[in-house]
Amino acid sequence: MKQLEPPEIDAWRKLAASPTVREQQVAFTCATGVPLTLSPASAHALAEGTFCVKGCLGGHSGEACRHKLLLAEKRAVTGLAPVQYSCPSGLVKILVPVFIAGRHAGILLAGPMALHTLDAARLEQLTRRLDKAGLGGRAEQLQTTWRYTPQLSPAKCQAAETLLRMFGKYLEETGKQYLQEHTAPSSPLLKKIEAFLAGCQDGPVSLKQVAASVNLSPCHFCAVFKKQTGVTFSRYRVRQRLAKACELLADPERRVSDVAFESGFESIPYFNRAFRWQFGCSPTEYRRRLARHNPGQENRNPGVAQNRRVGFNN
Repeated sequence: MKQLEPPEIDAWRKLAASPTVREQQVAFTCATGVPLTLSPASAHALAEGTFCVKGCLGGHSGEACRHKLLLAEKRAVTGLAPVQYSCPSGLVKILVPVFIAGRHAGILLAGPMALHTLDAARLEQLTRRLDKAGLGGRAEQLQTTWRYTPQLSPAKCQAAETLLRMFGKYLEETGKQYLQEHTAPSSPLLKKIEAFLAGCQDGPVSLKQVAASVNLSPCHFCAVFKKQTGVTFSRYRVRQRLAKACELLADPERRVSDVAFESGFESIPYFNRAFRWQFGCSPTEYRRRLARHNPGQENRNPGVAQNRRVGFNN
């Protein structure tokens, strides 16, 4: 049975296929001369083969290309910033991570591009490097690849990275808006349930109580709820609690453990697992991303400050 994708990945796919985003993608290439690829985060893209990792040098150069790409993606997600890296042929690519509602949903991958000419010294250096990687005897393919690759000055490369940053922020905001529009309750049953739950925020609520509030047996309630919403009631409740946790994490003075309990989780390990499944990162990492988008945010709690310095490099 195929596992449902997280809603952020689904939002990314729909965005990437939309005419408006396609138009911006083409405009970037026309303006810079550099190809631009929009792919889901590697965990989803590699499973489908949507990354171009065949390798332009033949043989197993595609494996080396993929390895370089994955390392660059990890650095970009860890550093919350674009990364420039060189592919096995020595050409440059720019990778920009895109986060939708806190989850790493996709990447913008621009390139390849050349920042220098392929003179005799550089050709010899790259050829030696390829020999060490088990890709010897490829000087001719290397020259052909460089010949048909756009060359940018350092200033134009920096300008291209700036455009990619702006494009990434647009996708993040548009993706967040998409999620809000498409997860709004439309079912009368769901509206009644939310009204009941809103009045019971001070204590735990059982499934039996919720079912009784809409005059259904627990078994019938579960079946009707899944049919109308597409998710189980337990999964819906977890999403609700995680949404509240995200709001609480915006306060840098709250400890992550306090956020877990205040949002309705009775176990911190379960909270961490649920949060990572939903957003692709830990609560601490999510808080760091919030700080990135709100650089003026102050933190006056030394305990939380120490928490924030952990996260990505674990």
